[in-house]
Amino acid sequence: MDFVRSFDYRRNWFFPLFVVAGLVWLLAEPASLDAIPAVGGLIGPFAGMAALLSLVAIGTVIVATALRPVLDRGPQAERALRWIGYGLIIAFFAFMPLYVEAIPHGSMLKMTVAIQFMMVIVGINLLTGFGGQISLGQSAFFAIGGYTLAIGFREWNMPWGWSLLIAPLIAGTLGFLIGIPALRFKGPYLALATLSLAVTVTPLAKKFEEFTGGVQGVVMFGKLSVPFWQDNLDRFFYYTTALLALLVFVLAANLRRGRFGRALIAIRDNETAASAMGVNVALYKMTAFGIAGAFAGLAGALNGVVIQFVSPDQYSPLLSIRFLVGAVIGGVATINGAIIGGLFQQFVPDVTVSINKSAPDAIQAIILIVVMYTMRHGVAGFLQETWRYARSGLRLRKPGAGAGAAVETVVVVEREEVVVVRREGGAG
Repeated sequence: MDFVRSFDYRRNWFFPLFVVAGLVWLLAEPASLDAIPAVGGLIGPFAGMAALLSLVAIGTVIVATALRPVLDRGPQAERALRWIGYGLIIAFFAFMPLYVEAIPHGSMLKMTVAIQFMMVIVGINLLTGFGGQISLGQSAFFAIGGYTLAIGFREWNMPWGWSLLIAPLIAGTLGFLIGIPALRFKGPYLALATLSLAVTVTPLAKKFEEFTGGVQGVVMFGKLSVPFWQDNLDRFFYYTTALLALLVFVLAANLRRGRFGRALIAIRDNETAASAMGVNVALYKMTAFGIAGAFAGLAGALNGVVIQFVSPDQYSPLLSIRFLVGAVIGGVATINGAIIGGLFQQFVPDVTVSINKSAPDAIQAIILIVVMYTMRHGVAGFLQETWRYARSGLRLRKPGAGAGAAVETVVVVEREEVVVVRREGGAG
């Protein structure tokens, strides 16, 4: 009983949450909740999600604790384990066609589109998470990629592979130019300015129907030839998308770790101080817009190739909101968080529809609110914080509880950051 009173629930909340949520999830259906079906139908799924989150946190703690002796050997061991982690992520996507049907609501098409969403979100993470520039116009650049493919196919019978080269150039150039007027805006004003770009895409696509096909769009079903792969087009497009996404993630990670990423972070934290240190604030902001636009344009061209159909209704302003929500859910100031955000935006809508067909958007809004309240740095940021906590040593009891209130300072070197953790208390 003394341990229950002295248990540090603030740091170790995932242990009791896993027990409570697991019990609620198991007992939700037998409980007499039929009188309030709107609530009763949500208790079980939300309890299951809470149990899954707790299980992921517990798994992170177990892995970090088990690997602690290896990580303490030095930076080389940490670097090797990091590459092993990257290899596992790549293997997960490389062998996806073998088990995609076993994933709830999963299919090759959905996984391919999810990876395209990841490419857009990683651009948002560079622009917003590291650069501090809010953009709600990414659906416009996504549309530019799609219509580059469609117009090239319709007007000039251009091979679809060329659109994968031209689309990011056009979208990136437009993003760079849009960054010029965006220099005068900050915060919500910048968000509204970029949202206006997303709003104008649909009317413009409908107006110039001689090029875009208008409301009917451009149909390319069965007309995009792929030699030697006609019987496995879904797998070919999946691996093509995955390979290009890998290149995008590598480029984004290198930009983040290099001079460009450090300059963006400096601008985000204090624009005046960054300018005083010699950072060309205007150029870096415009370049960030251009890179994010290029990533979205490439993803949009791939999306048009995979779906083989482009129409104005595919690029509504709501799509920009979905991209930003995915970035927030995954972790807007991370690179790996884009993977979580892309999967979330592709699969969670289907899950919410299966939970409650009348209010799927409301359920997604609740999930977003809960994530923003409990994990302010997104799921990826939450996992990083849990990893660091486990690396510094678990403290199950409150400070001062137990015999010998010893005080210990543990220094954890995590990538480029030094995390100093102060531990108090003897037993834990």
